Parts: sequence; structure tokens; C-alpha cells
Amino acid sequence: MSIPLIFIFSILISWLFLNIFLPLLKRKIIDKPNKRSSHLFPKPSGGGISFVLVGTTLTFIMGNYIPLVSLPLAIVGLIDDYSKITRKFRYFIQLFTVIILLSISPQISSLFSQSPKLLTVLMLLFLILLGTAIINFFNFMDGMDGLLAGNIIIIFSMGAFLCSGTYLLIVGPLIGFLIFNWPPAKVFMGDIGSTFLGSIFYGLLLTTNNFEDFIKLILLSSPILGDAFICVIRRFIKKHNIFEPHKLHLYQRLNQKGWSHSSVSLLYISCTLLIAITMVLGNLQIMFLIVFSLFLLGVWLDKTKAVPFI
Repeated sequence: MSIPLIFIFSILISWLFLNIFLPLLKRKIIDKPNKRSSHLFPKPSGGGISFVLVGTTLTFIMGNYIPLVSLPLAIVGLIDDYSKITRKFRYFIQLFTVIILLSISPQISSLFSQSPKLLTVLMLLFLILLGTAIINFFNFMDGMDGLLAGNIIIIFSMGAFLCSGTYLLIVGPLIGFLIFNWPPAKVFMGDIGSTFLGSIFYGLLLTTNNFEDFIKLILLSSPILGDAFICVIRRFIKKHNIFEPHKLHLYQRLNQKGWSHSSVSLLYISCTLLIAITMVLGNLQIMFLIVFSLFLLGVWLDKTKAVPFI
């Protein structure tokens, strides 16, 4: 069976899976609003189990093992959604997953074999930090109905375009999930989904064919990663505890100002889609120009349309 046919099949299976398991999630895994939440009423979480199980199974059959390597993160995320796990243990599993992804990347192995030992150690530390940061950034950005799933559908579609068509087998189940997650969401993906997707994206970065494709994917994900990264830097400068939950991301502050979930999610998805179109039709220089223009848009929204960053 061809990947396009499996892709269509995966949308249906993910949708059916959530239809069957949603009543169980409503009983067992409820996300109650807290000071970090953007929702006002309790809703079921853990819906990411649909694209985790369907996507991992199908990509494994087609020879892509990155989702399988990311599965321990999803399992820990599911447990954390149900009954909270310590921050240290979650980070240990993130480190373990990132190190495994680095060890199975032929590009990274080749790079390390050609570099001096000190440079190799420094690069390894940077890549480990980058990997765990991406996983956590994806988790931070999963706070608005449809926002993360909608953006990742575009990002992984471009990953399929650049690297391997098997990433469509993650996109398909995500579309099935997004039907339930679009505002007003019937279910959240939870940590099981957000950390899993972050790990797969990092694995995708490590399997790019060249450094230019690596940069393209970073630029493509800049609406998601940029919001999270800039927020961490601003909180560090203001001497906040950067490990404590908060509602200071731009997407959260736009929502606090009165923007609906669908408006905020469509804004971010549109920005990512614009970068994706530029990536397909243009070149790297044009992509940088578009991303810089979107950064200026973000600054304008931050100053004029969002609740102040305090």
C-alpha cells in the first residue's frame, strides 16, 4: 500500500480511535483549569494517544523508527497527564530520548567522527540542550485549542517534502485528532502528545539531508519555537523562575486580551503556512526575510494587541 493511501487511512483510524476512547478520557484524565490554563472549564486530556499509537505503528511498518524512539516520552506524558510525575524524572526521560535520537542519526555520527574531541563534546552538549529545549517548547505551546496540532501538521508535511514521506503518517493521525481539538476543543492532546511531537521534530532535524534543510525546518517552526524561546529569555531577564507555570507567551496574552482560541490558532497557523509556501517556492534568503517580517509582526502584536508582559 502506498504512503498516500496509508495517509488517508491513518486520518480515519485516528478519528475512530478518539471516538471510541473519548468517553474513557472524560472519566479518567481531566485537565482542570489552573493559572497556566487558557480554558475555563475542565476538559478531557490525553487525546494525543490517538496519533501516538496510530502514527508510531504506521511509521514503524514503513521503516521510520523515530516515533518508536519517542514512545517512552509519550508513555511518561500519559502517566503525567493521569497522575503527576516529578519534573526531574520527566527531564531524565527527555535526556534519554534525545541521546538515543543522536546516537541513531547517521549525519550526527559522521559529523562527530570528523571533529576534534573538544569540539565534539561541545557540539554534543549543545545538541542535547537543543533537543530537550524543543521538547519542552512544544509542550509550552500546547495551551490553545488547535494551535500546536495545526502548526505541526504543516511542519511535518514539509518534513515529508524535505526528508521522508513517512512523516505524512504522523500528519494523518494529527488531522484526525485536530477534528476533536479545534476550537472549541472536545479533548486536549496532553503531555503524551506534545512531548512526543517535540521529540519527533527533533528527530526530523537530525535526519535532514544537509544543513540548509535543517535551517529551513527551524525557520518553518519559528512561530512556535520563537514564541517559547523569547518568552523564556524575557522571563529570565525579569528574574522570574523560568521553571514555574505561567501565562506569558504571546499566544496566551493575546487570548487574555480577548482574542478567541480560533483567532490565535489561525494567526500562528497562517504564519507557519506562509513560511512553508515560501520554502517551497522561494529560497533560504527569502525565508529569512519572511521570518524577520513575522518577527516584527509579533513585536507589534506584543506591544499593541496583547496583555502587557509583566
